[in-house]
Amino acid sequence: MSKDNSGLSKPKMISRKSPEVVAYIEMVVKAKQDAEVVTLREWYDSTANHQQEIIEYMASFKQLGRLGKELHNRGITRVTERYGDNVRTLVEATYQRGMLDMVAPLCALVCISNKK
Repeated sequence: MSKDNSGLSKPKMISRKSPEVVAYIEMVVKAKQDAEVVTLREWYDSTANHQQEIIEYMASFKQLGRLGKELHNRGITRVTERYGDNVRTLVEATYQRGMLDMVAPLCALVCISNKK
């Protein structure tokens, strides 16, 4: 650790390409794949046959943002969250695929009924 002018120690910066960082990133990717942790977009794009509620939702809203907000309002557990910069808010949440398979159609139905 190095010291700055105030006498406090700064942690040493590690390169993103260092073996430790690369190994950690690979471990996280594998853990996500094993747990089937996906974003809403990944879930939507990789699901072969959507239920009718999801089809109607996409026809009505054209994007997944409202569905994500409804999932959050209903207390569906997010595995991870990432927020954007100070200019605008971006939330990239990940969920377990099995959970989305069960609750996303119900939340889509709520979104559709609230719109009418």
